[in-house]
Amino acid sequence: MHRRKILSIVLLSLLASSLTLSGAQGVLALKATSAPAIPLIIGTGSQISVTPAKWNMAEKSHFQWLLSGKAIPGANKNSLKVLAKYLGSVIQVQEIAVGTSGKSQIAVSNKVTVGRMAISANPTIAFTDDKKVALAVTIPSAQPASAVPHYVWQRGPFEIPGATESIYTLTSADEGADLNVQVVFTAKGFGSSRVESAVISIPAKPRTYSLLWADEFSSAIGSPVDSKIWTPENGDGTAQRLKGWGNQERQWYADTQTTTDGSGNAVISATRTGASAFNCYYKAPCEWQSSRFITKGKVGFKYGRIEARIKGPVGTGTWAAFWMLGANIDDLPWPVCGEIDIAELLGRTPSTVYGTLHGPLSGGAGRGGTTDLTNGFADGFHTYAVDWLPDQITWYVDGQAYTTVNKTDKDWVFNQEFYLLINLAMGGIFGGPIDPSVTDATTSIDYIKVFSINGIGEVIQH
Repeated sequence: MHRRKILSIVLLSLLASSLTLSGAQGVLALKATSAPAIPLIIGTGSQISVTPAKWNMAEKSHFQWLLSGKAIPGANKNSLKVLAKYLGSVIQVQEIAVGTSGKSQIAVSNKVTVGRMAISANPTIAFTDDKKVALAVTIPSAQPASAVPHYVWQRGPFEIPGATESIYTLTSADEGADLNVQVVFTAKGFGSSRVESAVISIPAKPRTYSLLWADEFSSAIGSPVDSKIWTPENGDGTAQRLKGWGNQERQWYADTQTTTDGSGNAVISATRTGASAFNCYYKAPCEWQSSRFITKGKVGFKYGRIEARIKGPVGTGTWAAFWMLGANIDDLPWPVCGEIDIAELLGRTPSTVYGTLHGPLSGGAGRGGTTDLTNGFADGFHTYAVDWLPDQITWYVDGQAYTTVNKTDKDWVFNQEFYLLINLAMGGIFGGPIDPSVTDATTSIDYIKVFSINGIGEVIQH
């Protein structure tokens, strides 16, 4: 009797345990213990696969790929071909599992934007030399590994033309400016990704000027200009194959029209008197005579401050100029040789000073700027200058800068020897029609001086 009672208790205990487990199995919910996963970096043209979720019990599952939240028709395998049209859209996958009870559950993967790169940080820039002239970029890592960096250097908010390498050498234009670099990564199957460095402020360097050369026109009254420096270009340009000097000017140049005044000035005189003794290109007696002188073949210049103190002419149609031409003009005709107009003074705009560069791209239109003088350029002497550096030219009047042109393209031919020109033209394309009441005009030059700028500048004596 005792044994039967013990056996009954054991059987009842086993039956209760069986019922408890069975009941627990019946109420246990199907759920994912880890989500499905897709690659974090996805480019178009690739074949991607899903790493399936893990579930808390045996199940059967299938997949549905989503593009920006919508099911991709027919995309229900564990892999997907990423089409080009998916670029920029968000890909995700759903895994639908069916438990032993027949009920289903959905687990959703991470979201990935197709074609989006992963850039680890922003680029940095730093000087590579003690003189702080060359800046180099350190780029962050990027995924995919095939990503190629492209560099866009910026000065302030503007791109620096041609600055597309990982190392950038400072130019004169960078003084006092803020620089940074943008790095644009590109890879097949991906959209471009742009990251930007912090800004580096470049200090402006003070400029020190040292006199290299001067002509102060200090000869006795009535003397010609120094023939060791100046050569006259006489005529109407026909002999030089430049009828009207290429500008339809109305004068005949004669060296006798320029003399020193005994007070330290060279005076160029334009006059109608005596001009008819010459026959001009317009197949009539010349209307005017004046002067034009050059330093070509005698004195040349390369870089530095080129400066003159000049009193401009009076009268509509007058056109005084202090300028330079490339010394290689015989081999490379204008404008390929280059022209630097330090100051052009037109009687038709008696308050305006023109400063211009002409090169093979800019041609006759040129590049430069203007400034206005309160009382005009004929009220007295004013100082006209350019600071000419290997990569920049800046124009000044009376010590005040008014325009700058930087080296940016193949128009920059201003890295060679140039020679000086002084002249007073009449009329022409730029000078404009001559007022009939004008019978004489003069322009006076107190001095011409050339300085080095922080040691940059050269005078070439021939």
